[in-house]
Amino acid sequence: MLKVGLLGAGRIAGVHATAITTNPGSTLVAVSDINTEAAAKLAAQYGAEARTTDAILNDPAIDAVLIATSTDTHSDLIERATGAGKAVLCEKPVDLSLARAQACQTVAAKNGKPVMIGFNRRFDPNFAALKTALDKGEIGKPELLSITSFDPVPPPVAYIKVSGGLFRDMMIHDFDMANFLMGAA
Repeated sequence: MLKVGLLGAGRIAGVHATAITTNPGSTLVAVSDINTEAAAKLAAQYGAEARTTDAILNDPAIDAVLIATSTDTHSDLIERATGAGKAVLCEKPVDLSLARAQACQTVAAKNGKPVMIGFNRRFDPNFAALKTALDKGEIGKPELLSITSFDPVPPPVAYIKVSGGLFRDMMIHDFDMANFLMGAA
């Protein structure tokens, strides 16, 4: 049973909490957030404990952390978590700075724990079926790809300030899907 600590208690954290707790191979142990009330509420909803980030990272019983905090915290948390011996699934992007993201990758690799960035659309059944059909040549060779995407509700203004805005926070999925479906340029 994979024991998971969830860092962050915002809107995407709730989606991840559901995924963790409905997977028979994992259990949600603890939730942290700078908003301690949000952490306590999410933890209670899923039968976990509200803890500090340090308490989660320092708990040897926790195998992995899922980082669902604001973008400006991702690099540091990836480095700290892998340094504490935790496997990591982190929301995207790793950082708003390419140099900082590359430095984080180097540190995480040295720490020797797996890190995956949450490009979740690759696992969406519709996109996965399209990728399979493309790979098998069932629909021909694509020449043009047009992607339209949107969030159901606008993010809070405070979040936009630390996330890089819609182009970095959401459009990154579109760039990933273009690369995933069409191949690297």
